[in-house]
Parts: sequence; structure tokens; C-alpha cells
Amino acid sequence: MTALEVTGRLRPYGIMVADDTARVFDAIAQHGGQARFVGGMVRDALLKRDLFDVDIACDLSPEETSKALEKVGIRVIPTGIKHGTITAITDAGAYEITTLRVDVLSDGRHAEVAFTDSWLEDAKRRDFTFNAIYCDLDGAVYDPFDGETDLREGRVRFIGVAENRIAEDYLRILRFFRFQAWFGRPPIDPIGAEACRKAAKSLVDISAERIRDEMFKLLRSQSPASTIGNMIGFGVLPSILPQLVQTDCLRIMQWLDSTALADPAIRPDPLRRLAALFAVGELHDDAENQDGKPATAEQLARRLRLSNDETDRFVAMISHAPLIDPELPIETIHQDLYRVGADAFRDAVLLAWSVRASVPPRCSRTENEQWKSLLAIAADWQPVTFPIQGRDILSAGLVPAGPKIGVMLKQAEEYWLDHGFAPDKKDLIAYLASQPLAGEQETE
Repeated sequence: MTALEVTGRLRPYGIMVADDTARVFDAIAQHGGQARFVGGMVRDALLKRDLFDVDIACDLSPEETSKALEKVGIRVIPTGIKHGTITAITDAGAYEITTLRVDVLSDGRHAEVAFTDSWLEDAKRRDFTFNAIYCDLDGAVYDPFDGETDLREGRVRFIGVAENRIAEDYLRILRFFRFQAWFGRPPIDPIGAEACRKAAKSLVDISAERIRDEMFKLLRSQSPASTIGNMIGFGVLPSILPQLVQTDCLRIMQWLDSTALADPAIRPDPLRRLAALFAVGELHDDAENQDGKPATAEQLARRLRLSNDETDRFVAMISHAPLIDPELPIETIHQDLYRVGADAFRDAVLLAWSVRASVPPRCSRTENEQWKSLLAIAADWQPVTFPIQGRDILSAGLVPAGPKIGVMLKQAEEYWLDHGFAPDKKDLIAYLASQPLAGEQETE
């Protein structure tokens, strides 16, 4: 067994000190094994951030780990047994436990692994220095590549030769930039960035779902625009999403949703930030598909395998934003809120504001206050319900059952909207009775 030296200590907290966590570690120890926290949990603990996912490395085989846990009554799910991963389920949560391993064969998308008892060899196969830090239950830290220094200095650095780590898994190109957005500080590591540039075209072999997930994780960071700019500059984003070519609008959006607005309904939102990244990009000649035709919002949504709801929301933002103006009459604003709802209206306002503020001349203080007023109106909006239905028209004997019912409902709704939602059911029936059916001429 290749051991690691203790390089420091941290004070365990949160789920690290939960009783069920101790049960998991003790069960493995009683079976002759050793377990340590690893990866994101240790990284976040060193930064004193909230702890969520629990990743544990273990020197027992997955079968032996399962036996050890089941022996003390802990439920086990073989989530990735081929790659050495099982999940222990307790009242405190799920613990993902992976046997120490080395990659024996990799094509950039899939890897064949062999299990090992060497902690150093397990560390060598990981991606970045601060993801290869281990910590035991008592807080002893094992940091073979000085990842803690990189973490504290905001440096995202590949372990060993960057080109080799990328060749093992091309997704690490996107992970490099995602971790830069979350933990890095400028300047970006030039060696890692250059290695990503050289391998960028290999990303075409990565599934759209994995690309989408990495992009969304990146866009959830506090200020992703700078990192996205690096992805464009190093040719990474153009290799997979050529529609996204500028960050000006995204820079405004991230300022609005994370800094400028004290609205609890507005939080950093990856889909809205993606729309901001696309809203400018679609105006440029190089925002094209492989067939040379301009890309559309729906095409980008399909490219990223967005869900139907996400696609609808994304397309609606892109199409709705050009219709928003801070000087819209209040009646028009209320009509818009009625038709699309406060959330969709807020999306469109933020996107329209970001587009407007990203193009010189910048928004004045007065204009910014006008944009804020639109968001305030959305925050105060109370949904209203159209007061009549088809059965009311039938009961009034205005027309027989059939397609004319829908025509009359639309006619009544337009009248109701034009009069500020004031007419009630009686008023609307009276109005319909006094009017010719839309599309029909009055006869003398």
C-alpha cells in the first residue's frame, strides 16, 4: 500500500460529524479497510462552505465495502459497481463510496479501471490538484499535490501533464473552466487553458447532456462571464456552441441577478444567463449552424437537450424580450403580465434590460430606474381570472354550441383587457350581445 503523509488538519463539521457518517467509517474499519473523505467535500470544508454531497474513497473492493456496510444494517445500492462505486443510504443522507482505482484504458469518453490499494495512484488519476485532497474522520488532511495552496490562491491546476488528464476524459476541458468560474481567480492557468484549446475539438464526442450539465453548473457561479470569455478566446465554446460569441449581455445579466437588485424573486439562473449569452450572439453573422444558416433559440435548446419546459421558457425569453420597453403604458404591462405571468415577464424584462445596457450608449440612471419599476410591477402583480367561460355564452343563448363560442370568448377577452380587467361576467355578456361576431358583418 502506498501511503500518503498528513499535510495538515481541518475541523470537521456538518455531515462530516454526523452519527451516520461515523457508522459508515467504523463499518469499513471493522472490516479491515480505511476510508477518507475526498474531492468536493474536502475542498468545500477547507473553504468552510456548506457541505452537501459526501464522497468517500476506500481501500476495500466494492464487494467488500458492501459487505461491511450491510453487516451493520446500512442499505447499499450498487450505483457504479463496474467503476468501484456504491452508495450507502442512511437517515442522514447518501454516501458515495468509491474504491481506490487507476485507469488502465481510456478513450476520452469512457475508462476501464483497475482497483488498487495505493492512495497515491488513486490521487494521480484525478483531474485537479484541489480535487485530490483526502481527509479522515478526525480532520487529518492528505494533500499529495499541494491542492490546498492552489485552492487558496484561486488556481485551477491539472494534476501532472494537462494533456494527459484531458485525453483520459474530454469533459475535463469543461470542468477546468467550470472550476475556474467557481474557485479560480485571474489570470487563468495558461498551461491548462492551452491544453484545453488544443483538445477543444474533441468535445464533439461528448454527449449533449453532459455538455449542458457542465454549462449550467458554470452559469450558476457568481460571475461566469469572465470564464465564458476565456472559453471563447481559447476556442472551447466555439467548438461546441458557435452561437455563443459574446459576453457583453451576460456581464450585465450577472450584475443584475447577483448584485444590483435586492429582489428575492431574482437569483442567478442558468437558463436566463444562457439566454443573455445567446441574445447578443444571435445578432452576429458567425452565429450559424453547420449548414451556414442562422441559429435559432429553439435549435440551441435542442442542441443542449433542454427539457420541454426549459425549451419553452428559453424560446419565450428570446422572443419576448424585444417587445419589452421601460416606457410601456401600465395598461400594456398589465396585459402582458396577464398573458404570460409574472415569472415569464420578469425573465423578459431582465433579458431586455441586459441587451439594452450592453449596447452603447449605456443606460442612464433614469433608464435603470424605469427598468426597476417594471420588475416592481411584476413583484406586486396579483393574477386575475377572465370572468366568463363558454358555458356562460351558451346559457345566455348568444350562439349555439360550436366554434363560434371560441371566437366570442376571444372577442370578450380583448374587450376585458382593453378596459383594464374591470368588466364582470354580466358586463361581458351584455357587450357580446350588443356586438356582431368577429369576422361577420352587420346586416341591415
